[in-house]
Amino acid sequence: MIKIAVSSGDPAGIGPDICIKAFGQKKSYDFIPVIFGDKEIFKARADSLGIDVDIKIYKDKEKLSNDSLWIANQSCDVSVKPGKPDPDCANFIISIFRQAVERTLSKEFEAVVTCPINKEVINKGGIEFTGHTEELAKISNTLSVVMMLVSEKLKVALATTHLPLREIPKKITKDHISETLLIIDRELKSKWKIKNPFIKVLGLNPHAGDGGFIGSEDQEILIPVIEKLNSLGLNITGPHSADTAFIDKENRIKEDVILAMYHDQGLPVIKTLGFGNIINVTLGLPFIRTSVDHGTAYDTAGSVDVNETSLVEAAKLAASIAKN
Repeated sequence: MIKIAVSSGDPAGIGPDICIKAFGQKKSYDFIPVIFGDKEIFKARADSLGIDVDIKIYKDKEKLSNDSLWIANQSCDVSVKPGKPDPDCANFIISIFRQAVERTLSKEFEAVVTCPINKEVINKGGIEFTGHTEELAKISNTLSVVMMLVSEKLKVALATTHLPLREIPKKITKDHISETLLIIDRELKSKWKIKNPFIKVLGLNPHAGDGGFIGSEDQEILIPVIEKLNSLGLNITGPHSADTAFIDKENRIKEDVILAMYHDQGLPVIKTLGFGNIINVTLGLPFIRTSVDHGTAYDTAGSVDVNETSLVEAAKLAASIAKN
């Protein structure tokens, strides 16, 4: 059975809660999740949630079953309180994340799924951290990766991730956009088994530049790249004005993925349409990585009312891709 490494995220957030609710009781999954975290934190959180969980310590090559919550145990030396983020936990949070990734890289696991962490907490703890996506590229020595969010009806990929707006135009180069589109095309073919992915590209500027009257990047960078890649056999359209690109018009050919130029151009749309049921996927890595679509939600940590759906769907997608 497929084994998935699950990094449990910030222990003060809802990571432990959703892991317990998703995987802590008997489930009929076709994969085995192994949670990277502190067993004592999980025991305390399960008690506070009132959920009876059979917690077992994971050891490599041990026979696993879905009857237990398997923990790849690492002690957190900081006293953790649900809803109370602590920068002193930064080293622990990054350590369990790195372990999950590195042991997936070594083929001990078929995929890695990440629970939410807080960038501010990590950086205040003295660790420079931009985000999961960027850190995954560093750990795996991957030059280029692409962040893509997936819902039942929509896929949105990003040309840039966690950057200030003023920095984004500097990243929109012919080489970068070309490589991003090639990664998307390759990954949709290999992981989603789409024979000829149809990619819709959004413009950087309002109205995709209006023929060059509102910024030059769409005319000088995006159009030449799209034309060149289409001549090589790819199936790309654009650049499209972002304000109307997501409208579901009758009888239009449905794209397989939309490439947005920056974080807040594409993600508000997909999150509005399907928040809680969206999966974050990192394309271009030498392993499978999926994640939840939400943050640490400190205000609901320790509550049985937290929604584990995104974590379950992220793990299911990772397992499905691993079978391909």
